[in-house]
Amino acid sequence: MAEKYKVLWAYQCPNTRRWLKAGDTVELVPAEAEFLILSGKVARPAPAKKAKKEG
Repeated sequence: MAEKYKVLWAYQCPNTRRWLKAGDTVELVPAEAEFLILSGKVARPAPAKKAKKEG
């Protein structure tokens, strides 16, 4: 199952041959993501902060 990752350093996707720039979000399966995480190209985005209810 694919998960979303944030691109930290620009790299060329080996499957699509398209360049992804830093700041982009990409969906990868764990096998694809493992190498890119270890090489510092992508990271899992931080979980979104939930807004606190005032009241």
